[in-house]
Amino acid sequence: MANAYGGITEAICSRLTFKPLVYGYSNARVRAMRTLLLTHRQAEDLLKVKTSAAVCEYLSRTAYREDFSHMPAKITDEERVEIAVSRNFARTAQMLLRITPGQSKMTLRAFLSRYDVHNVKTILLAKKLGRSREDTLQLMLPAGSLSSAELDRTVSAKSADDLYDSIRATAFGVKFLSSASIRHIPKAQVKAVLQNPNSESARLDMLVSALDAYYYEVASIAAASGGSGSETLASLVRSEADAKNAITIMRMKKGGAERRQIMAGLVGGGSFTHAQLERMAAAKDFREVASLASGFFMSETGRSEFAAAEKRYKEDGQISHFEVAFESSIARRSLRILRRSMMSVGAIAGFLFLKEEEMNNIRKIVRGKALGLPPEKVAEMLILVG
Repeated sequence: MANAYGGITEAICSRLTFKPLVYGYSNARVRAMRTLLLTHRQAEDLLKVKTSAAVCEYLSRTAYREDFSHMPAKITDEERVEIAVSRNFARTAQMLLRITPGQSKMTLRAFLSRYDVHNVKTILLAKKLGRSREDTLQLMLPAGSLSSAELDRTVSAKSADDLYDSIRATAFGVKFLSSASIRHIPKAQVKAVLQNPNSESARLDMLVSALDAYYYEVASIAAASGGSGSETLASLVRSEADAKNAITIMRMKKGGAERRQIMAGLVGGGSFTHAQLERMAAAKDFREVASLASGFFMSETGRSEFAAAEKRYKEDGQISHFEVAFESSIARRSLRILRRSMMSVGAIAGFLFLKEEEMNNIRKIVRGKALGLPPEKVAEMLILVG
């Protein structure tokens, strides 16, 4: 696995090359691309417009212009926005991969595998919910190694064997199905989940957890062997894993899950120790979990946001307030990496994470309008940094 994502050769190569010559062009490009990210003012403008159609019109006057062309017929304005931002993000991610120096491409590919994981999880959940092929394809994000054609074949699979084989036939599937994250799950059980995701929720949850664990496994290896800037990348991966584990514990604890169930659903690669995770999983109540999870936040800004999330949670019982607090903290860390990583793949990865948050913000805005939520309520869910 380490060889697949850089390994020691990449680290040595990084030390033996002249960094300004290798990374100068790509780092300059991502810093220029950062100026094209939506500003706070533009986000506020999007919140103020009344309809999803107005969101389409507004985005059509920005860097998203070309992404609104050649849309499917008979779709809603909300779906137009969803498709446009997915296209834009996928195009940006693949462009970042093209401009990344050869010695760091494997590192960036490891980070892009998060979108392969997203797509496979989405396909499984769509089948569980009985979503159509067309609806499922609109939810795909071809920003990783899975091509649009491979995603189409996977979504269109008619049987468990077809679905399993379509995943296994891809480069992503080969790596995932041979990884440590899934070796403990028998092949027959994996096929059973693919055949009927509704049959047993626990089995589907196990497969989804294995996909998440796979991403953090390869991302951790890639960050550790990323050469220049590897520590900042590793720190970002640890932060993501910690945030995911904290939210997973909160959700499962609220749902009444036992400690053993909760621990089985966690991913590796974070900075929380096993003992700390055990304490959160065994906590008597949600307040104790929140108190332990607050240790994730190091800055005064992060701690104040977490305190505000606790206050809102007491009012409406929505765990999403904590998700926003964690996401905001990670976005700020990504911005710091982009600003401080000089002549390394760190600046590229930092921009990728910020671009993903922009996509998520636009989706939250247009979904909020579709649900009739007031702008101030949607604003609470946005992650705006910089």
